[in-house]
Amino acid sequence: MKIYYTRAPVESGAFLENVLAREYGGPAKLVRTADGKPYLDAPGAPKFSLTHTEGLTAVAIGPCEVGLDAEKKRPRNIRAVLARCTLAEQREDFLTLWTAKESYVKFRGATLASLYRHLVYADGVLYEDGSPLPLSLCHFGLAGCILCLCTAEPVEVTPIEL
Repeated sequence: MKIYYTRAPVESGAFLENVLAREYGGPAKLVRTADGKPYLDAPGAPKFSLTHTEGLTAVAIGPCEVGLDAEKKRPRNIRAVLARCTLAEQREDFLTLWTAKESYVKFRGATLASLYRHLVYADGVLYEDGSPLPLSLCHFGLAGCILCLCTAEPVEVTPIEL
C-alpha cells in the first residue's frame, strides 16, 4: 500500500487528484457513498483514503479497501474524550486509540457518530460491540504525526513524499 504525503500546505482535494492521476491515470469519476466516502467509479480502480492534520496531508492508495487517519503529535486537552472511554482505553496512548478508531470508520465508509460508541480499542485490538474485528491496524510515525492504516489483511506500507 502506497502512502503519498506532503508536509507542504496544500488543498487536500487537489493533493488527492494529483495522487489519483499518478496511480490511476485513466478517466474515472470521483463519487461518494451515502456517508460521504469518496471512491473512483470505474472497474479496477484503486481504493484510497485521504487524511490531513496540522502539517501533513496523506493518501493511502492500493488494490484493497483502506482507511487512513493521521494526528499531529502535540499536547492537547483530552479529558472530555477520555471520560467517554472505557477503563482499558484510558490506559492506551490516546493518539493510537483515536487513529485506530478513525481509520476503521474510514475503512468502513461510515461516520464517526454512527460507530464511535460501538468501538473499543484495548491492547492493540479494535472491538465492535464487544467482538474483536478481523482486520489489520498498522500504526507508524511520519512527519511528527502518528498514522494508522486499516486494511482487511496486513499490507506492506511504502511512504512516498511529494
